Amino acid sequence: MKQDTKNVVKKIIITEAVRDSVIMPSGINVEVAYCENPVDMIDSFMLESEDLILFTVLVIPMTLYKDVYKHLNLVDYSRIFYQMLLIGNDRELIDQNLDRLYHICDFLPSKVSDAKMRFIIDKSFSILEKYFQNEQKKIWYYNRLVDAQRDQEDLINIGKSLSGEKDMEKLLRLILYLSKKITGADAGSIYLVEEDDSGTKRLRFKYSHTFSRVIPLEEFVMDMNTKSISGYVAVTGEVLNIPDAYKLSELAPYKFNPYFDRQHNYISRSQLVVPMKNHLNEIIGVIQLLNSKESHNPAKKFENEAFEIQLDTLKDFDEYVVTFDERYNSLMEAIAGQAAVAIENNRLINQIQMQFEEFVKASVTAIESRDPATSGHSFRVAAICKELALAVNEVTTGYLGTFHFSENDIRELEFASLLHDFGKVYIDLNIFQKAKKLYPKDLENLKLRIDYLYRFMELGYDTREIEMLDSLTRLNGTYSTDDIKILRKEKIMRLDRIREIKDILVQLNEPTITDRDPEAILKEILAEIEGLECIDPSGGKIDILTLSDRTNLMIKRGSLNNEERSEIESHVIETYKFVSKIPWPPEYRRIPEIALRHHEKLDGTGYPDKLKGRDATSLQSRMMSIADIFDALVAQDRPYKKSVPIDRVISILQEEAGANKLDPDLVNLFIYKKIYIKFISPEQREQILN
Repeated sequence: MKQDTKNVVKKIIITEAVRDSVIMPSGINVEVAYCENPVDMIDSFMLESEDLILFTVLVIPMTLYKDVYKHLNLVDYSRIFYQMLLIGNDRELIDQNLDRLYHICDFLPSKVSDAKMRFIIDKSFSILEKYFQNEQKKIWYYNRLVDAQRDQEDLINIGKSLSGEKDMEKLLRLILYLSKKITGADAGSIYLVEEDDSGTKRLRFKYSHTFSRVIPLEEFVMDMNTKSISGYVAVTGEVLNIPDAYKLSELAPYKFNPYFDRQHNYISRSQLVVPMKNHLNEIIGVIQLLNSKESHNPAKKFENEAFEIQLDTLKDFDEYVVTFDERYNSLMEAIAGQAAVAIENNRLINQIQMQFEEFVKASVTAIESRDPATSGHSFRVAAICKELALAVNEVTTGYLGTFHFSENDIRELEFASLLHDFGKVYIDLNIFQKAKKLYPKDLENLKLRIDYLYRFMELGYDTREIEMLDSLTRLNGTYSTDDIKILRKEKIMRLDRIREIKDILVQLNEPTITDRDPEAILKEILAEIEGLECIDPSGGKIDILTLSDRTNLMIKRGSLNNEERSEIESHVIETYKFVSKIPWPPEYRRIPEIALRHHEKLDGTGYPDKLKGRDATSLQSRMMSIADIFDALVAQDRPYKKSVPIDRVISILQEEAGANKLDPDLVNLFIYKKIYIKFISPEQREQILN
């Protein structure tokens, strides 16, 4: 171990009390200083020379020994190394009862020869040199021990950190950051091996970072061969610990390309390049570290050189950059192995997650393809919910300020939103496509029956008129021309009324709210029709308005009767049953419950369980309620309604919140942040701008 003695000052300090008793030999290359009290001189040195180390021989009278020794025990032993030459007589030596002798180089009762004094001085400074070397070694080994302990802790923490990170970009940054921290490197890069369809492997530069300066770099691909340093490691799997990349042996199979250094005014001197091998011993990438700044000098000023030392000038590179310690070869291999496993696991997790997401999206697309009118609804609801969750994260006060959604929480909400209508696959598609109270076929049949009634009544009147006309040709006929006129008038009135009833029923079939009660209108019509006879060719009576017709035409709002609405509402139960069967990971365990509750209302009028109050449902379910209603209102292709103008949509949401059906805080946030802008048509945006 190289000893650092450039900051050492050697000095002989003699007290005035023994000045005449001590004769310094001639020709000694050590400063001699005289003083009344050596303690004052030492204190002054400690205060004024913070970067210097003092080797001193203190020549003092025996009577000052204890006071001086007591004071010197309080000073920094890493900065002052001393020996005492005591001057006195035998009686004083006996009276002092000395029990600590390692700081005493000799005892002189009287004047000594020049040779004796020279020997004592040389011996004293030799002892001080040895003390200093031992102290340096102790500190050096202590620093090594501390670094090793820190490296061991970092290695454990690296394993924990790498195993918990699921984002690939963050994972790469973490790998490089921890690698530089543990080795004291100023810069580094990560390369990943990739293979094209033809089986050719290349190295992709993925990430780089330098502590000393900001160097923006973009991804690039390089050939995977032994010509470059990183390529050599990727091909051979060897660890390269290069003291100076600018002084590579001409026999080395790899070359250093200084293009990066010239472009960014940097010096890539020492390098440690290690392969990342997976569990199959396959090389999946390379970690390249540059310019170790780690020092074990006992006088080092930095706790963590990687962060604290800046390499700005050539002098900085010369002063601070050192070769990577050999022990980091194996340590970085271990870290690179952990990194490789983490990257492989990350790739596998991301692949599984991507495949699962695509499966969910494909399933949702397949379900929505059954009903083109609602195609894309689930995707839009998921997107709206994500935006609303991000908006909640920005709120710091009030009710919503107590909530925060992590990335996993948002993904959970997205999945729940995508699958919220999955149960509709079990519902009769005709119900979803029911645009009016009667199905088209049922309406056509009703119109045909009314037309049949019309023709039947018309034929009946015509038959009676023929009978009356025939009666007029006979002398004793019972009908007069006035009777025929009355019959014809009745016929016109009756047939006109049938046509009117047909128009009323067609109008009543529309799923709109009317001023009159549909049930009252239908009762009037039934009273009229039941008094009319309508016989089919076989002689049976035709029921113009069937029970099903009456049930549906009496609907006061919308197009669904109670039975159909109940079946529609059951889709949340079917969704819950299906989604609950999926083996979700723990972070997504609430998906079934979130999807189940998206039709509950705060006032207890929702379904399936009529839950009441905020605490009864999750915030995510209430967010989905808003997204679901909003998209249904603005949708332009629903068969049973037209798109609602955006200003009216906002009013409806506010009314629902005011009626304690939707969460008012979420509705206000949805409107205040104008989240809806992203999910409306250009025409609807114009409505807002105009």
